[in-house]
Amino acid sequence: RFWQNSSLNMLPGVSKFSTSHDLLWVETMLSSVVSFLKFSPDLLLAVPDALTRLTALLEKVFPLISSGGRFEREGNDPVGSARLSSTRSSVMEAYSWLPPGSFPLSADRIFSFAAAQIQDLSANDVLCSILDGLVSREDRLIEAHSIERAVGPGQVGGSVTLDNNISIRSSDIVHQNEREAVLHLLAWRKKFRMRFHDDILSLYLREGVENSIPTPLHEVGTWRVPLNPTGTSKVRLLDSSIHVFAATFGLQDGHTQSEAVKMLENLYLLTQTEKSNRFNVSTSLISESQGKVKPQEEDVPASNVIASVLACLQALPLHESTYDTLIDRGPPWMERATSLLLRLLPSPSGIIRRGAAEGLSLLATLGVSEDAHTLQSTILHSLDEVMKGSNVMANPKNHVETLAFAKAGTLLALACIQRAAKRMKKNEEERAIARSVSRESDKNETDRTPVMIMMTRVLPSLATQNPEGDSLLARTYALHSFGVLISNSISTDTALTPDQVQIIWKAAEAVESSFLGAWSAVVSDNCRGREREKFASGPAFLAVLLRLMTTLLPWLRELKSLDRWVASRFSCIASTILEYSSNHPVILFEGSVFFERLSAHRDLITPNSCSVVTTHNLSATATPFLISVLQPPYPNVVADSELDFSNCQGPIDAQRSAILCMKEMCASSKSPDDAFTFGVGKALFSFLHDRIGRRRFQHFSDFRSLALSRAVVNFFEDCQMLESEVISLIQAILSSEIKGRDENEKSFIIIQWLLFSRCLASGDGAKTLNDVDSDFSVPGLIERTRFIARLGASDALQYSNPPRWQLRCVSANVASVAMMMLLSMDKGTDGCGFLFNSKSAQSRCTAMLRKENKEYGFELHSHPIFHLEELVTTACSTSTSTSNHSELPSVQISGLRLLISLFRAFGSQLDATTNDGTSVLEQYSSQIISAVKHALNSESLLNESVPGTAFHRLFSTGCEALFVMISEQLISDPIAMRRLLQPVLLAATETPIVPFPTGDENDSALWMSSSHITDDSRSYPLFRLSKLCFLSKASMLIALGEVHIEQSKLSIVATELGKEETGRAIHCAAAAIDGFLLQDSQQSPSNDTTSRPGLTYKNTTDLDGSVREALIENWPMLSASAISSIIKAVKAGDSESEERKSLQAWLRKLTPLVVTGLRNSLSSLHLSDMKPSSEHSSASQTAALCVYAVRLLVRDSDCVGEGLCPNELGDIANIVTESVIFHVLESKRSLSQDDEILVQQSCGLIAQLCKQCYAIGVDAAILTRAVVTPLVTLQEKREMEPNHGIIISSCIRSSQSLLQSHPGEGRAELEKALVQLVLALLTDEPEEEIKAACLSLLQACCQETTMSHEEWGQIANYSATHALWDAWAVVCMSLPSGYGIKFSIDAIKMQLQDLQSGPRHAAALVALRSALNSAIAEDSSLLSYVLQSVGFEILQLLRAHGVRVLSGPGFDENRVTVCAESVKVNLMALQYLISASKEEDKSVSFISALFEILVESISFNGLPNHPSGKKGADETIGRMCAQVFVHVVRTAPMLFKSTMVAISSESRAVLESAVRADMSGYAAPKRETKKKISLKGFVR
Repeated sequence: RFWQNSSLNMLPGVSKFSTSHDLLWVETMLSSVVSFLKFSPDLLLAVPDALTRLTALLEKVFPLISSGGRFEREGNDPVGSARLSSTRSSVMEAYSWLPPGSFPLSADRIFSFAAAQIQDLSANDVLCSILDGLVSREDRLIEAHSIERAVGPGQVGGSVTLDNNISIRSSDIVHQNEREAVLHLLAWRKKFRMRFHDDILSLYLREGVENSIPTPLHEVGTWRVPLNPTGTSKVRLLDSSIHVFAATFGLQDGHTQSEAVKMLENLYLLTQTEKSNRFNVSTSLISESQGKVKPQEEDVPASNVIASVLACLQALPLHESTYDTLIDRGPPWMERATSLLLRLLPSPSGIIRRGAAEGLSLLATLGVSEDAHTLQSTILHSLDEVMKGSNVMANPKNHVETLAFAKAGTLLALACIQRAAKRMKKNEEERAIARSVSRESDKNETDRTPVMIMMTRVLPSLATQNPEGDSLLARTYALHSFGVLISNSISTDTALTPDQVQIIWKAAEAVESSFLGAWSAVVSDNCRGREREKFASGPAFLAVLLRLMTTLLPWLRELKSLDRWVASRFSCIASTILEYSSNHPVILFEGSVFFERLSAHRDLITPNSCSVVTTHNLSATATPFLISVLQPPYPNVVADSELDFSNCQGPIDAQRSAILCMKEMCASSKSPDDAFTFGVGKALFSFLHDRIGRRRFQHFSDFRSLALSRAVVNFFEDCQMLESEVISLIQAILSSEIKGRDENEKSFIIIQWLLFSRCLASGDGAKTLNDVDSDFSVPGLIERTRFIARLGASDALQYSNPPRWQLRCVSANVASVAMMMLLSMDKGTDGCGFLFNSKSAQSRCTAMLRKENKEYGFELHSHPIFHLEELVTTACSTSTSTSNHSELPSVQISGLRLLISLFRAFGSQLDATTNDGTSVLEQYSSQIISAVKHALNSESLLNESVPGTAFHRLFSTGCEALFVMISEQLISDPIAMRRLLQPVLLAATETPIVPFPTGDENDSALWMSSSHITDDSRSYPLFRLSKLCFLSKASMLIALGEVHIEQSKLSIVATELGKEETGRAIHCAAAAIDGFLLQDSQQSPSNDTTSRPGLTYKNTTDLDGSVREALIENWPMLSASAISSIIKAVKAGDSESEERKSLQAWLRKLTPLVVTGLRNSLSSLHLSDMKPSSEHSSASQTAALCVYAVRLLVRDSDCVGEGLCPNELGDIANIVTESVIFHVLESKRSLSQDDEILVQQSCGLIAQLCKQCYAIGVDAAILTRAVVTPLVTLQEKREMEPNHGIIISSCIRSSQSLLQSHPGEGRAELEKALVQLVLALLTDEPEEEIKAACLSLLQACCQETTMSHEEWGQIANYSATHALWDAWAVVCMSLPSGYGIKFSIDAIKMQLQDLQSGPRHAAALVALRSALNSAIAEDSSLLSYVLQSVGFEILQLLRAHGVRVLSGPGFDENRVTVCAESVKVNLMALQYLISASKEEDKSVSFISALFEILVESISFNGLPNHPSGKKGADETIGRMCAQVFVHVVRTAPMLFKSTMVAISSESRAVLESAVRADMSGYAAPKRETKKKISLKGFVR
């Protein structure tokens, strides 16, 4: 409505302002209309009657700017003329952006106006700029010129200085008004990244070519996206007029179309008759006053005419115009167009020849179905005549050159015909698929064009062995045309036919003959009149040779039977061409394309002894060329050689193609010999350092008031994409270089990269090698390693030090990646790490230095622990880096990443210099805490800096660093811990308790937004989100028990986490819900969530990418923490309070998310065969957290039934068992830390469900299967991996819970099965954890048993037979007193009689003594039974071990235990005899026998301070025997006296001395000393 009212006020008789003022307003209004149509075309469908209103608006404005309109008089003034042209251009562009057929009433007037503008502007020598965008980019290489002969823009492929100079001299100056009119209409191009199947050439041809349809209304016909407007108003008007002329050409009748083409033909013919030779001295010299300088080949009328005709042909739906009906030579306008294009084909301008060839190809592919080949045959016949020179009107002076142009254009037209036919076929297939229509293939579909006929017409130009007999330009076009014909007629998906094999063979022969023939010199006899062509077309010829070889590579495998060295020769030819290419950008680009395509066919390259160039190693062949392309173009005062065009190097397209080629070669390398070396990485860093200093933004020429030719505007030249590709290539080279190498080689390579990156990040470079310490010692080795790294960094720092901030950022990132690689290597050494431990690294370096013929490299290098100080210093300085007192958050983030990797690598290493248990990083704590504190204060730094920077990501990285410091226990000072925690805590005002939103509008209290208007609203939520994530991680770290934190530090963390826990839990829950929904929408692209609001944001478009990633990545952690805190708050709160109900509502919303997330993560997780990866680790962490959350819900039985039903819990138990427990049992690889946590949580969930299965109603059969199946599987395999201990012990405890809560039916069978399983597991001598679980289960079975005493007695006998004494003791304790001992006494006797096993004796005696000690309290007579059965064996073992009759391994270790237990049993027997027996003789007999054995033991072992001196004597045993004597003396003195009489005198003497020694405390015997004579006391 605003536009409509404005347009009415400018009508004649209504306007109250001057014409110039109204023209200015109309120009502004129409520019806004074009912007609306260009950038918001969807509003044509969304706004009612928008299209009708815009059409009416344009119809009102059009008479004002057309001929005879109100504003026509403004053309007399220069400023007014430019503004009028700009206004007319806006009208034309508006019509160009409207859907086809939306302005039928004004189409004729628009067409006539556009035709008139084309005619008038061409007459005024205005050259259009859209011709380069209408022709195929595939043919651009044939316009390449040598650097010395370049005359037009784009002919040297974007060389930095030369091409810019040519472009500036040949470009129009854009005035200020013209520039302001188009700046807001420039479309900032998208970043086209490589698809999975894209190679360099397809990416180069795809950039900017996609004809995206903005709305369904534009799908009618063949609507094409208009090109961006140029700055010059006249050229802009001409371009838009040509586009509208073509768009409305198809709406005209045949007569009007014919007249329009006739007008174009007359325009060309009239100017040709008036044109004279413009090449003279005055026009060839360049002066400052000339302004725009036109090249000799530029033909304005011809260019405008060819652009108009080609645009019309591309806009017409040619593939639908005939409808399979027979046509003759088409309507009259087609005949005129064909004649005009044939006349333009021999033009000296390459772009005109390309346009004419493209137009003829479109006409020749019209109506070729069935028998309607008339038009195509006519064009082919005419091309033959043009090739022969029959229809070429040329000046006799340049007749040879004109014939060469004609032949070149004809050959290119043949190739374009085949390419157009293939494109048409592809479009028909895509249209049929889009319309879901099965297209019937014609019987002659394969013969749409006479391919073989066209190839036979191209071959004669390739058959001559000497190109001097023909035109080099024609040979170049012939090679290119032949390649295009082959690529568009032979498929790479099917096997070649014999005819196609011959074609490929002919093409290979043409390549080799053309290459060999191109080395002939320029002589006057053969090259007279073609010297300029010879020198100028050289680069195009070489580029076409490379392109043709690239085209033939996929089919060379079919030629192996004929010649297996074709690919090797091609590689040799390519190397030679690139060596002598004078660094021409077009040749360099094609060389990169060739080697990139060749890397996918490495098997075709075989060693050839006849070749002087190494061809079997692709990396060795291509690396010198690729490095030379990336060499920074440093200017020289004096050229190093005649071919030194240093100022012509550095085109972005050649550099980007080299980078992409290296990426493909790096990805396809399969061995260390094929990988790039560290030297290539250094060259890439130098290139990156130079490239980031030459960054160029889009539309720079428009902002500088210069209308550059579209030939120099290359969508492939993207500085930012090039930089990102270089960074990814550096990381790919690092990864590929260590692939397939051993431990020493990997560590050397990674350390080399690490220290080199550190030097770049810190700007530490060396100039000379004079200061290198050659001392072969560990300090000398460390210094040499450090100096070599500095020397390597000096290459990139020699022209700029300190380094640019981008290089510091990349270097720090590479260093952190290298550190994580070293960390994974160190963890993979099974606890034998040597990289980060000081003592291990010292000993390893010492061992390296002891080797003979030692040289610095794989076998002799330093280790990271020796460079810890410089690494920490670099990381901390990078984490706080600034530039001119301005923060550099991107660099600081990279420094923090490096610091985090150092935390993980050295956090667990102790300082060897202090020996007090402190970490090796403790000495750098002040630097580290300062760096992390700086990052945590970035929220306050945001108020002092420019909004929209990366401070939110810096704060997030700081939170991650603080979490790692806590988990690695790197903060020893409690005060520092409390200060670091303050910035990440949330105040009560930030986390209010909010009920779950029930309406359409979300509560604004949950939104993570800033109150400051100047803050970046899209990235600011990351501040609060990072705090929530950190607090959730810290709480889960403590809850899961992943690390053991000291109690003092734990109390500080727990106290801080407890503040505002309830409110934080609600906000964590809201963020978790949003993160889950974002992840779901990301995994299901069909769900359109672009405008969906969330709980913590208004709209998904309001979120920055980092915020979205943080929500998606951390939603499991947030949900688990929220559930834990909510359940705690619910239990502590009032049962009837509103807060409790609100918390329960949040809990009900979180439960489905956790269950769904658990299912999704487990479905993508396979622990049995999955290799460690980031995706695997993420899925494992998600599953572990979701399982933990489910455990919390199960533990709180009130949650079951609301959010979780029993059936769903059963399904969860099933999927956890199948996806985690069973897979781990089947796997033989070691588990990562994340996998171990998942296994622990899964086992805990099963145990929790088993404990409460009947209370919550879960099917016990599911849990029984989950518990028993792993146990049965293990029992059958009889082997246990290290990963199985956690599962087996958990299953045993879970089975105990099932047994205790099992109802009566079926319990007996379950009990028997479990007892049998326990005995089987104990027989295999399991780990202590499994053993304890088995004994606990066995005890539970005994306590509430369904089996009889006899059955348990058999179990006791089985346990004693197999030496399962712990199980035997448990069974005996549960049976009646002595029952188990009596039932298994024979098995016990058997164990004691076995004199071959010392450990068996000790275990049996210990178990027997313990059982007797508890049993005789109820039945003392049991001792009599035991001694009658095994008394002899016990005394026998006492003597055998006491006097060391049994010795050796297994006996000496158990001597003291066996003797002690035997003595204890005999003392128990003695006590029983004294109290029960009335016959003293029997007691004396027993005691005398015991005393004899004890005396013998004392004689052998001696007593304390009274050694016997015998081998193997143990004074402890002697002292034990002496204590028995003393015990008998004190408890039964009369019996002792009687026994003394019964034993021998020798034994009695030993016994008496032993009793005295024990009663005297084993005092050392006093030595007799001689008495000294006292002279003073002598008395006569």
